[in-house]
Amino acid sequence: FDLLFTPEPPSETATRTLTIVTKAIQNLANLIEFGAKEPYMEALNPFIVLNKGRMIRFLDELSNMTEWPEIGPPTSSDLSRDLAALHQICFAHIKDIHRLSTSKPHLKKLLAVTKTLTQRQKQYIGDTS
Repeated sequence: FDLLFTPEPPSETATRTLTIVTKAIQNLANLIEFGAKEPYMEALNPFIVLNKGRMIRFLDELSNMTEWPEIGPPTSSDLSRDLAALHQICFAHIKDIHRLSTSKPHLKKLLAVTKTLTQRQKQYIGDTS
């Protein structure tokens, strides 16, 4: 496991979550929706449908590039920024996560962490809603 990202392997829950994200990105890149083979993934089909046009444009632009950008040394990731972005994604889809957590118990932890972080964020910025 690449020690540049984390000092230890991800938990079983994190591994499962990353696998689901990877499958969603792969299906979007292939421009296909989930079907009978993985019915538990069908909840992600609206995301794929919504972003197919953007993916087609991206692939078209990528395949028609006449100049390639110069590749420099790899940059280090800003973990706090990445985690904040992940929280925003989870917060934006909190209702879906809550609904799916009834049949997928491993999502309950993600739901709890998202709710806790949202409460802390509201306390930090002084939001009383």
